[in-house]
Amino acid sequence: MKRPKTDGATASHPRWDGRRVLFEIADGDRSVACTISLNALQDLSGHRRFKPAELLACFAAVRARIGTIALAKLRARTAGATGLLYIWSDDIDEPPPASAPVAAQQAEALRTA
Repeated sequence: MKRPKTDGATASHPRWDGRRVLFEIADGDRSVACTISLNALQDLSGHRRFKPAELLACFAAVRARIGTIALAKLRARTAGATGLLYIWSDDIDEPPPASAPVAAQQAEALRTA
């Protein structure tokens, strides 16, 4: 199914699988399965939560940032790479490279401002 083209990614359909939050992002006409580690989610949100409902609430609070990080990682992937796209704590702590899409650079600038 084709999706309408968008300028950014939206992290949608979050669900807790017992170890991580799984979600999807839409980039243009494709949907990509992603996951964010518990530590990365807690680092992003600044909260240490452990109940599934609390983790999903943390995800919802930082959904736009997660989408931006996932989109930057997706676009930096080697052509033809497939499979689950992982977001780890290191992806949050390290600023995007200068060659990253402008949206990722802007998100980093906002985070450190």
